[in-house]
Amino acid sequence: MPVSRKETKVKTKTKVIISIGAIATMLVGLAFATPIVGLISPLLSVGNNSANLHAHGVSTTATGEPFEVRLRTEGPSTYSTQVAAFGYPAHNGWHSHPGMVAVTLTSGSITWYDENCEPTVYNAGDTWLEGSQIHAFKANSPGVQLVAWFITAQGRALRIDQPAPACAANLGL
Repeated sequence: MPVSRKETKVKTKTKVIISIGAIATMLVGLAFATPIVGLISPLLSVGNNSANLHAHGVSTTATGEPFEVRLRTEGPSTYSTQVAAFGYPAHNGWHSHPGMVAVTLTSGSITWYDENCEPTVYNAGDTWLEGSQIHAFKANSPGVQLVAWFITAQGRALRIDQPAPACAANLGL
C-alpha cells in the first residue's frame, strides 16, 4: 500500500524532532562535562575476569610491622594499566570511575581535588587510590606522568565524565 503525502510529512517531522532532541541532549551533556586538557594516555594492558575476585595477602613490613591487603570484586571486572603524560598547564576534568584506581605519580607534581574541591598535592613517587567519587586534578609542573591500574566493572569505560561541582569555578577547572 503506497504511503500518503500526509504520512510522509508526519514521518519526516518525527525524524526531525527526534534528531533535534538527540542533538540537544548531546550538547547539554557536552556543556556540563569538563574537558581533559593536555593528556596523552595509552593503555598498556586490558584483561577481563568473569568471576568474582576475593584475594587476601598478609606479610610483615621491612621493620616487622604487620601488613595485610584484601581485594574483592562482585561481578565481572576489567583490569587495565594506563600510562598518562600531561602537558603544562593541564587538567584531567571532573570525572569518576566505575570501580577502583591505584595511581602512582612517576614525575612532576599535581593538585588533586575531591568533590568538595579540597586539594591534595601529590609529587613524583606518591601513590593514592581513587574510588567512584567525583574528582579532578591539575598539573603543577611540566612533565607530569603517572601510571594508573584500574579495576572496573566489565564493559564500562575507565572514566565517567561528570559536571564540575559549584566550588570548581574558582579553581579554573
